[in-house]
Amino acid sequence: MNLELRGRLLQRMAADRQLRTGPLDAAAWLAFDTGSTALLRDSLAAHGWPSCLLVGEDGATAAWLLAQHSPDLAFQREVLALLLTLPPEEADPRHAAYLHDRICIRGGRAQRYGTQIKLDGQPFELEAGDVDGRRAAVGMEPLADYLLRFTFS
Repeated sequence: MNLELRGRLLQRMAADRQLRTGPLDAAAWLAFDTGSTALLRDSLAAHGWPSCLLVGEDGATAAWLLAQHSPDLAFQREVLALLLTLPPEEADPRHAAYLHDRICIRGGRAQRYGTQIKLDGQPFELEAGDVDGRRAAVGMEPLADYLLRFTFS
């Protein structure tokens, strides 16, 4: 396990969460997220994707969260392609689902898993078909249960 990389990813995730709990500061978020993308690009070049085997489950979650917040849509697509090649013991399939939906919403397309939620607590547009079946296939709870977590009043 790469403990140094794991530590950097966990520190960056903690800072990401701290930044997003304060007042909205779009310029600060963009600068932070751009720096996080640079960290992930460096990791990819040196080690490949920070998988569970490389940085532990928490480190892999941190890497995914940072990619989820990247302002670089092409980079997000690259990460999604990598995540889809990894077995579940190296990358949580839910991470790919969330990133897939984020990419779809950013591109003006319907999402597949219903992970991206509007301020009214409802999901952005969904692809036709059995969303709960798609969610179950990657280890997610039914959409109705997920939506109970969102109250934006």
